[in-house]
Amino acid sequence: MTHRELCEIGARFLIKSRNWHFRCPYVLIEFNPINGESPDVYGLNHCNPRLIEVKVNRQDFIMDRQKQHRKEGNGIGQFRYYLCPEKLIFIDELPDKWGLLWCNEKGKIEVIKLSESFDKRNFYQELIIMQSVIRRLAGKQYLLDFRIKSNKK
Repeated sequence: MTHRELCEIGARFLIKSRNWHFRCPYVLIEFNPINGESPDVYGLNHCNPRLIEVKVNRQDFIMDRQKQHRKEGNGIGQFRYYLCPEKLIFIDELPDKWGLLWCNEKGKIEVIKLSESFDKRNFYQELIIMQSVIRRLAGKQYLLDFRIKSNKK
């Protein structure tokens, strides 16, 4: 299974989940803002964003620990998960508070461990992501007036 395929499976999991903990009506896949953290899957659910980091091999998982925001513990997402093929990562290898999702060959996700809530997170980076999404959807400068039927630049 490729990285992209696992990202798409993770995104569908967040959108279609019947479990309130995972359900997210808005999901970004492999989003790359101008600077900062580039989430593989980022789901928005009210004010409790979910981050899914996809790992398809052990080396990528080991290297992920070296990212500055991982070391400092101030990444994005109130709930954070690793998603990988079955038995690639185990619970005892996870950073504190992280959850784990395994995907089988048929593309079904199994929740191995729920993420705990991250009280310390990078709200500034989360705002950068939201601004970047709006800019990409609406252009560089755009007045969004929700009291009129059509908006103009």
